Amino acid sequence: MRPRKLTMQAFGSYGKKTEIDFQKAEQNLFLITGDTGAGKTTIFDAIVFALYGEASSGLNKKEGVVLQSQYVEMNVEPFVELTFSEGKNEFYTVRRVPRHLKLLTRGAGKNTATREVPGSVSLVMPDGTEYPAKESDKKLGEIVGLTKNQFMQVAMIAQGEFMELLRAKSDDKKVIFRKLFNTELYQDIVEELMNRKRGLEKEIAQIRTVCQTEAAHVVIPPEYEKARELETMKKQIRDGEIVVMEQFLPELEMLCETMKNEEKEALKELEKASLIRDKKRDICTNAHQLQELFAQKKAAQEAIKECQETETDIKEKELLAGQIRCAYEIKGEYIRYQDAEKSVKNGENALNDQVIRMPKLEEAARSDAQAEKAAKEQADQELKNFTEVTQRVKKELELYAKIEQVQEEKKKNQVILEKAQDTVKKTKAAGEELERKEEKWREQAEKLSDLKVRLAVWQGKMQENEKLEADALEMKKNWERAVQLQEKTQELKLAYAKTSQSYESKNQKYESMRRIFLDEQAGFLAKELVQGKPCPVCGALEHPHPCSKTSIHLDFTKEDLELLEKEVSQLRNSQAQLSVEARSAADLAAELEQAWKDALIKLRTRITGMECGQDEAVRSADLNGQLTQEILSVLAVQKVKLQEEHIILQKAEKKYAALQDALGQMDEAKARARAAMEEATGKLTDAAAAANGSQVLLEELCNSRTYASKAAASADCQKAKAAKEHAGIIYKEAQEKAAASVKAFHNCQTLIHRYQSELPEQKELCENRKRAYLELLKKKGIAEKQWKEVCENYSSSDADQLQEQIDSWKQKKIASQASKESAEKAIQGREMPDLDKAQEEMEQAQLVLTQAQEKRNLCKEQYKTDREVCNRLGLRIQERGRIIEKHARLENLYRLLSGNVSGNRMDLETFVQRYYLEKILYAANRRFFHMSAGQFELRMVDAQNAGKGKNRGLDLMVYSNVTGKEREVRTLSGGESFMAALALALGMADQIQESSAAVNLDVMFVDEGFGSLDEHSREQAVKVLQELAGGRKLIGIISHVTELKQEIEDQLLVSKDEKGSHVKWQIS
Repeated sequence: MRPRKLTMQAFGSYGKKTEIDFQKAEQNLFLITGDTGAGKTTIFDAIVFALYGEASSGLNKKEGVVLQSQYVEMNVEPFVELTFSEGKNEFYTVRRVPRHLKLLTRGAGKNTATREVPGSVSLVMPDGTEYPAKESDKKLGEIVGLTKNQFMQVAMIAQGEFMELLRAKSDDKKVIFRKLFNTELYQDIVEELMNRKRGLEKEIAQIRTVCQTEAAHVVIPPEYEKARELETMKKQIRDGEIVVMEQFLPELEMLCETMKNEEKEALKELEKASLIRDKKRDICTNAHQLQELFAQKKAAQEAIKECQETETDIKEKELLAGQIRCAYEIKGEYIRYQDAEKSVKNGENALNDQVIRMPKLEEAARSDAQAEKAAKEQADQELKNFTEVTQRVKKELELYAKIEQVQEEKKKNQVILEKAQDTVKKTKAAGEELERKEEKWREQAEKLSDLKVRLAVWQGKMQENEKLEADALEMKKNWERAVQLQEKTQELKLAYAKTSQSYESKNQKYESMRRIFLDEQAGFLAKELVQGKPCPVCGALEHPHPCSKTSIHLDFTKEDLELLEKEVSQLRNSQAQLSVEARSAADLAAELEQAWKDALIKLRTRITGMECGQDEAVRSADLNGQLTQEILSVLAVQKVKLQEEHIILQKAEKKYAALQDALGQMDEAKARARAAMEEATGKLTDAAAAANGSQVLLEELCNSRTYASKAAASADCQKAKAAKEHAGIIYKEAQEKAAASVKAFHNCQTLIHRYQSELPEQKELCENRKRAYLELLKKKGIAEKQWKEVCENYSSSDADQLQEQIDSWKQKKIASQASKESAEKAIQGREMPDLDKAQEEMEQAQLVLTQAQEKRNLCKEQYKTDREVCNRLGLRIQERGRIIEKHARLENLYRLLSGNVSGNRMDLETFVQRYYLEKILYAANRRFFHMSAGQFELRMVDAQNAGKGKNRGLDLMVYSNVTGKEREVRTLSGGESFMAALALALGMADQIQESSAAVNLDVMFVDEGFGSLDEHSREQAVKVLQELAGGRKLIGIISHVTELKQEIEDQLLVSKDEKGSHVKWQIS
């Protein structure tokens, strides 16, 4: 790939259309020069944007409206067009328009508001055809053959980034090389091995925990002959000693057979006790029934006697009830007569009052009519004045009304805009909520997929409840053991620290004495050397720098030195031994504590999952021995909750089916959410345009006002309006008063006529009711004084209460006689039974039956529990053996590939990346050697030392051909570091291009960095780039260093003014 022509418009700092013809350069090496910020690097950004749609590195991402230039009008479309060649005669042209803003050309926000225009891309093939837009990006990637990150590393050499790569540690280089050379596969292999290993370890731990839990469920009857042996093995298994399982399983099988035979014998005893209990129960039931019949007969006789004693009182109550009903019947007729007489008197009084008021009302109506006429004339005059004032200010008020309308419209548009923004946000949130719901539902469905297992667990909870207390006590003992081991570990660590301190002191003393001793011996040998005679140590004939004898006097002998060496060796061995013991004790304590925590957490989880109302105390308690009491307090509640748990599981099964249906409808809901998001985005764009249009119209209306304010414009109109309204109020009051006077006069006339017509009828009604009352007194044969006394002493409800007492007495008498007759018939001459004896015999038989039932249930449950545990343990032990064998193989392979082996800390991915780094350094050193005048070359840390201590497999060293020694790259000077970084970048570019199949990249840009070089180094660096450009590669150096302008003839001059950036070729 070689760029031929680049065209930019409204892109970055380039405003007007700018063309750069790279074919004008007569040499492949050219200089891009200009002031800082002129737009030099933007040229490379434009090339990257044309090819990949982004104009940036990973740290400074630039795309979309950020790329739109500020140096041209907004209606100028931004674009980048790149023509490049692939091979000799294949020319491609890619034109890419970034996402940008554009002025509205119609509507309320015309030429003021903006809308966002999406980006686009077009690719013209060598045959002139245009490639489909949707597949252009993919096709460009196939043509160039590099990802954007690879292209940035190969085609652009930026000093800062490669300086960091040069000095980076191995782990940092590994991340960069992973992206460039796609080596994440090897890291994935190691992670997959680790995940598989952890998965197997988790399975082993789960199996161990399951075995401990299952063994804890084994029921061992105390009377069993091998109960003590089984209890010992059971305790060992609970403590984590799974190896005894091979002995435990056969013994458990024998126990199951024994308990099966005991369960059969208990069943026979239960059947015998059941027959006896049934016979005694029938005898007791018959005795109960006969006793109840005798009690019924006695109660009926007593009730009949009571009815005979109260018969006289009942007859008196019947007579009184009749008198009360007769009195209240006469009282009702008397009240109707009194009401009619009262109505006649009230009518006569009202007629006299209206006749007196009539002349006064007629005079008031005439006076109020005249006042109404005068008020109307005044109101008409004020209305005329108001109309004239209104016309004068009408236009100004209309203008202000229009301004207010536009302001209101602006507010509405702003509200619409905010609602549209909120809608977009909510729609997006709704889509995300659907995703979360789907994920949540799937998680819930996954959790509910094990309902059958949970139902099986539910069936075993009754047996588990009895074992929880024993497990809690055992956990407390394990906690105490873990604490003891931790205290021992601390003691060993203190001893190790003390021994280490002694070792360091003794060893330092030993090394000092040893160095003094050796120097003294070398001095003695040097004293005997003769020029021309061989040295007894190295055999050399010349002795230019013989060792001089030290002036320090030795106050120790060789034996003292050897004795001190022995003490140092003993301390070193003691230190190593204490380190091993401390680590072993710490590991054992950690393993025991973790096993204890895992077991106790499982125990607490089983308790807190009961939801008995007391589980909060268990959940919040610390993981120590105090937790046992909280667990025991919950056990009493568990039995009640077990029955409710089954109902919950049934509901969960229904919920699982509902979740499956909901997940089936989720795709349709997500499609609706996407459609709603697209609709909300469109509405947001329209709302923004409308808001901008309202603002422009409001400014125009405000500029056309003639009055200083709306208050001044409406002051006259308000004054006239107040006068008109005041006159209107006076007129309305006069009008209402006149209407009220006329109405009162007419009402008076109407009432007089009505009273005159109604009085004769009321008088006739009064006479009729009086006659009816007197006739009823005569018919009942009672005086007025008598019925009034009855009504004063009794209420009408007293008659109903007396009748109820009478009816109740009659019913009781009839029922008692019937009950007595039925009891005598059922007894049939039998005597009273001995109920206590029958009850006692039945209870004794029931007690025997209950004991037999409990014995049989206990045997059955114990046998069932032990048989199920035995079967499950057998399967788990077989599975554990297979997993342990597989884990051992994975453990060895993972430690090797992850660099977790003592003396070899280099992982698989680093080992593979060293292959690429070796090729990069081979290509880099060819340039670095020339640029440094043969002085330096870059080297990797050798393979033997790369994995010692830590992973240094990708660390770089610089070898000096002058001194013959290696040193770290960070010791290079600024200029040397630039040359090394440039050489490394060129070597990496060669390797990336080599590793990408069929990639032919004939372009490179070098950005800055030459300012740190001296004249000689700069000439060497330029020479290397000239050699690189001697073939087909086009190299552009982006720099403002003055000396480069003299060394590089072809130059692309970049300048910038108020209209943006400009370019111009300067060809030699």
